[in-house]
Amino acid sequence: MAYLINGGKRLKGEIAVYGAKNCALALLGASVLTNDDIVLHNCPDISDVSNMILLLQMMGMTVRRIGDTVTVSGTLTSTCAPKSVATLLRGSALILGSTVAKYHQIALPLPGGCAIGARPMDIHLSGLKALGVEVLDAGEMVSCKGVPVGAEYKLRFASVGATENLLCACVLAKGESILSNCATEPEVVALEQMLVQMGAKIEGIGSPILKIVGVDRLHGAEFTVIPDRIVAATYLAAAAATLGEIAVTNCCPQHFAAFSELLCSRFSVRIFSDTVCINAVKNPDGYGTITTAPYPLFPTDMQSIVLSLAACSDGKTVICENLFENRLEHNALQLSKMGAQVTVKDNIATVFGRKLYSASVCAADLRGGAGLIIAALAAEGQSVVDGVEHINRGYVDFAGMLDSIGAEITVV
Repeated sequence: MAYLINGGKRLKGEIAVYGAKNCALALLGASVLTNDDIVLHNCPDISDVSNMILLLQMMGMTVRRIGDTVTVSGTLTSTCAPKSVATLLRGSALILGSTVAKYHQIALPLPGGCAIGARPMDIHLSGLKALGVEVLDAGEMVSCKGVPVGAEYKLRFASVGATENLLCACVLAKGESILSNCATEPEVVALEQMLVQMGAKIEGIGSPILKIVGVDRLHGAEFTVIPDRIVAATYLAAAAATLGEIAVTNCCPQHFAAFSELLCSRFSVRIFSDTVCINAVKNPDGYGTITTAPYPLFPTDMQSIVLSLAACSDGKTVICENLFENRLEHNALQLSKMGAQVTVKDNIATVFGRKLYSASVCAADLRGGAGLIIAALAAEGQSVVDGVEHINRGYVDFAGMLDSIGAEITVV
C-alpha cells in the first residue's frame, strides 16, 4: 500500500490525539508482572500494539480489546517469545524485565522495528546481570535465567527501553535496587505510576535516580495511556508545512515543550492545558541548529518531521542526530527527490529550504514515513509515499485524520 497525496492544500480545523504507542507498549509489557487484570484505556489501534497483544496471547496471557480499552490477565504458559511476532516490533523487548522478574527466565529473539540504527540491547542485559540474572546472548536470541536481586546500577546512557525493563525487573526483585541515569520521558513516568498502582515501591518517580524496594507480588490496576506527543507534533508540523491553522486537542503540551518552543519562535502558537493551536502565515527563514538528545531536550523521534519542515522553509537549518546513526540518511535522499537541498555528513544534516515538488518516495521507518508525508503535503502536485506499513505502526488512520483537516490523501 501507499499514500497518494495532492500537496499544496492548507490544513485547517481541529484534530485530536490518541494514546501513545510507546506508553502502551511499556504498559502491556508490564502486565506480565501480575496474574490480575490490567485494564488499559486510550490504547491506540495501531499495528505495533496489535502485535504486542498477539505476542502476549501466544505466550499464554488472556487479552481482550473493546474499543480503545485493552484488558490483560492470566499467566504465561511459555517464557519463550515466538520469533514470528517478536521480530515485528522493537517493543517486544519490553517483556524482558517483567518476565524475568515474575517467571525467572525468558528466551527472546532480537526485536524488530525500524531500520534507524543499531539500538543495542547491551544496557538491558548488563543491568539484568547486575541484578544477578544469568544472561546468554547468542546473537539472534537472548536467554535470561535467575531470580533478580536488588543492586545498584548506573545506565551508561539514559535509554528508555532499558530503564523500563530494569524497573520491571526490580519491582519483584529480592531487596532494594537503585537505578541511576534513568530515562525520564513521559512514557517512563507513566509506567512508574502504573507500577505503583500495582503495589510496587518506587521512590524518585520522574527523576534520573530510582529507588525500588522489591515486593512479593503485584496486583491488578486500571490505567489510561498518556496522549502521544509524537503524533501531536506530527499534526502541528503538517500545519506548519502547509501554512495551515489547526487546533491539536487531547494532548499534553508539556510533554513536547522542546518542539513547541521551536514552533513558537517562528509561528503564531497558543498553548493551553490540553490543546495547542497554530496559525502558520508564512514559511520561516529556517529553523537554526537542532540537536537531538534525551528528554526533556529535543526528541530524536521528532527529528524526521523537522527535517521535512526545514526542507520546505525559506532558510538554513542544521540538524545534529546524536542518538541513532542511520536516522538522517534515508529521508535526506528521499527529500532530495522532491527538490530538497540536503547534505548529510556523519550525523549532521545541513538543509537549505526551498519549494518542494511532487515525487514518488518510500518510507523506511515509522517517523521517517511521517516526515515524508509532511513534505508531500507541502509540495506542489501529486506525490506517492510508499511503505505505509511502517507508518501504520504508530499512527491511527493517518490518511483519514489528515483528510479531516483538509489534506487530499488516499490509500492506494
